Amino acid sequence: MTDVDNTQAPSRSKWKAFNLIYLTYYFLGWFLQTPGVVDIVAIVVGLALFLPLYSAAYEKTGTRYLPHIAAMELLSWVLTPFAGIQGVFHVYACVQSGFQRPAKRAIALIAGLSVAHLAFCLVTAQTIYTMTFTIVIGLLTGIACIGGASGIEREQTLLRSQVRERQQARIAERERIAHDLHDLLGHTLTMVALKSEVADKMIERDPQRAREEIRDVAKAARSALTDIRAAVYDMTITTVDAELALAKQALDAAGVALEIRNAVPPLSPPAGKALGLTIREAATNIVRHADASRAVIAFDQVDDRLQLTVSDNGEGAKDTNTQGSGLAGVKKRIAALGGETTISSDGGMHISITLPLDVAASIGANQ
Repeated sequence: MTDVDNTQAPSRSKWKAFNLIYLTYYFLGWFLQTPGVVDIVAIVVGLALFLPLYSAAYEKTGTRYLPHIAAMELLSWVLTPFAGIQGVFHVYACVQSGFQRPAKRAIALIAGLSVAHLAFCLVTAQTIYTMTFTIVIGLLTGIACIGGASGIEREQTLLRSQVRERQQARIAERERIAHDLHDLLGHTLTMVALKSEVADKMIERDPQRAREEIRDVAKAARSALTDIRAAVYDMTITTVDAELALAKQALDAAGVALEIRNAVPPLSPPAGKALGLTIREAATNIVRHADASRAVIAFDQVDDRLQLTVSDNGEGAKDTNTQGSGLAGVKKRIAALGGETTISSDGGMHISITLPLDVAASIGANQ
């Protein structure tokens, strides 16, 4: 079982620094009104106050960040007398409000900020253009962030659900392991204990019988060791059937309909592991990145080769030559078995794996 407890929920934190580019709108006003020393000092002080507020409150949902949002709005008012388009700080306040949860709180905050900013503009006799543009942009970006935050919330819920499912699967696996070890070792250890006691009693009266009992103990121990090694191998190996079941769980939870075409053929352990990990990586990519509604996993025989195809109807990848480490690892594993990997992005992502039939069916089969 793969441990997914450390899966990072999706967020927009990576855009924190990039979104500061919109501060350049403040300085567009300087093309209409040449700034003086006081104007420059005012914006330097303003940015010194804004940046810590922005960094602390970015994409946060708790009520403890409401003062940060209020301070951003207040900053847009304080900077009004100075050259610059200070309404950009009102827009930032609306953006941060859009990330508040629940959505009703975000809507109320954006509406409240818009009304407050409208009142301020009327009191300070701002131009209709400045007032309308700032308020409309604030409303639009704030509403967009409400939708974005809802999407993030859904993906976080999905990932938490996957984590719970994997945890439950691990618990069930531990219980199975405990049961298997009990079955494997219970009888053997009982027999070892009894024969050891017999050997101890017979060691002086009947040394030959004692030696036979000791040999039986050694034979039982070797047999138990072999069984344990086989059991541990079965517990740790990745299989296509197990990965198909996990893929179906994950895709169902993500609202992606999965179709499995043709039965899984008998596979050698190395081939089963390689194809199982391929299915795992492909399903993970579909859930996280594809935005798909349908996926197909198909097994086919093409001439003397086994073919596994995983495809979806999502967005695909912009550049199939720059895959992440997961798909790169898939290619290496398949290549090590003498197979080929083809990845294309045309109406969705399509991953095709081919392995020689003799490799898929025989390598490691007798190990």
